[in-house]
Amino acid sequence: MSRLNVVTPEQATGQTKELYEGIKRTVGGVPNIYQGLGNSAPALEGVLHLGAVLSKGQLTAAEVEAVKLVVSEAYGCTYCLAAHTLLGKKAGLTEEETIRIRRGAPQQPKLAALIEFVSTAIQPKGRVSDEDLRAVKAAGYNDAQITETLLTVAQTVFTNLFNRVHQTPLDFPPAANV
Repeated sequence: MSRLNVVTPEQATGQTKELYEGIKRTVGGVPNIYQGLGNSAPALEGVLHLGAVLSKGQLTAAEVEAVKLVVSEAYGCTYCLAAHTLLGKKAGLTEEETIRIRRGAPQQPKLAALIEFVSTAIQPKGRVSDEDLRAVKAAGYNDAQITETLLTVAQTVFTNLFNRVHQTPLDFPPAANV
């Protein structure tokens, strides 16, 4: 059961209603996370805008979803794991790949380096060593991609925290246990 107010599409007014209409055009409905975020039109708009901006970056959609899966696994957010497993599959990852990413063991060496970098960066205080940075660069990631990775981490930490506090009900198929 949700712990924060839920703003359904029928209840939405003003900017929240406009944002919901855009979400409906894009995905066909308003997922539960957005109905929870609808309490704050600026928060909802920020999440949507940041996602749109990051989709224009240098990371592939599969890499973005891999980053989000690593963060969601670390935070133990069942809602985010379900959402990013589904979105990861839409981005071209297989079910097995999403599980391997969550375990920190993707098969592709380049993606493995990115996952290792993210796993290090999300540890307390984000202490990334020179060697950690060299390793992700040696795998083929440039400074822009590293910057976008860190912004994706920040966005995903917010959505994980929000969903954990809100206890957002699942409206996606649950992710496999790992």
